[in-house]
Amino acid sequence: MTYDSSVGQCPACKGDLYLSDMLGFHQIMSEEAAPDSIAADYMLVHETLLLFTAIRYFWEKSKETLQDALFVKDGPLSIRAQYSKLVNPIRRFLKFAHDGGIDVCVLGQEKSGRFWEHLDLIGDYAPSGSFFVPTDTYIKEEIQNRPAGGDLYGSYTNYGAKIFLKLDDRHRFVLNIPNGSTLNPQSKDLIGSAAIFSTIPEILSAKYESALLPIQMAHSIASLSTYPSAKVLSIFADAVKKS
Repeated sequence: MTYDSSVGQCPACKGDLYLSDMLGFHQIMSEEAAPDSIAADYMLVHETLLLFTAIRYFWEKSKETLQDALFVKDGPLSIRAQYSKLVNPIRRFLKFAHDGGIDVCVLGQEKSGRFWEHLDLIGDYAPSGSFFVPTDTYIKEEIQNRPAGGDLYGSYTNYGAKIFLKLDDRHRFVLNIPNGSTLNPQSKDLIGSAAIFSTIPEILSAKYESALLPIQMAHSIASLSTYPSAKVLSIFADAVKKS
C-alpha cells in the first residue's frame, strides 16, 4: 500500500486489501463461523489503538501537553497472538520519543492473573514505598514455575515491563511501564517512571484497595448496572404505565 492509504490491491488476485487485514482477524475466522475469543481480541486491539490515537493527537498538536499527561490502561501493556505485530512499532515510537527528549508516560495496571497472585505472596514482606522490577529469570522460575531459558519473557508481546509496587499495606500494584525496545529491563530503562511513580499517590482511589481513580471512574461510567440497564428499565416502566 502507498503511504497513508487504507485500501490497496492484492498483486495476485487483484482483490481489495484493507489496512485492517494486517491485524489478522481473518486468520481465525471462517466464512461460516468465528470463535468466541475474537470479541476479546478485537476489544484488546481496539483499546490499544484508541490509547495511541490520543497519544498521536497530542504528538501532532501539542508535545508540551503530551509530556504532562499520563495515559492509564486497565490491563497489561501487551498484545498477544498474531496481533503482536503492533508491539514493535509501539516500542520504536516510544523509544524514538524518549531519545528525542519526550517521555510518553503510559501506565497499565493488572488486577488478576499470575503476577497479581505472586504479589499476594510477597507483598507482606516488602517494605512500604518500594518497587521491584522482576527479571526474565525471576518471572520464569518464580512466577511461571518453569525453567529459565529460551526467548526473553514478553519479547514478542509486551511493550511494557512488569513492576511490583507497594505504597503501603492498603495499596499494592502490578503495573506495566513502557521500556522502549529494551528486553529484560531494569528500573533505569522504564520510560517516564519517575513522573509516573510521583503521580500514582495523587490518583489513588479512596473507595477501593489497590485501585487507581481513572480506572475506577471509567468502570463506573461503563457499568451496565449503572447506566444502560437503568435507562432500559425506565423506558420499560414508562411503556408499561402507558399500556
